[in-house]
Amino acid sequence: MDTNYLLQREQISLMMARKATCSSSRLAHAGLAQAYGELLAAGTFPHRNFSLAPANDLDPSESPDRGRANA
Repeated sequence: MDTNYLLQREQISLMMARKATCSSSRLAHAGLAQAYGELLAAGTFPHRNFSLAPANDLDPSESPDRGRANA
């Protein structure tokens, strides 16, 4: 498959997992993202694994970079 297609599908799946409101949807999208990542890792494209934290770890008012120090 085309690397760009797999990268796009992985990113969309990560976004959908993050925004999912029910746990079954979140798990399904996270599983898809992981599968796309595995396909990418098996190819020649240098790829990194994502840590899929549950979407409910962040309060809606918090930013995704809450653990980073202000620069």
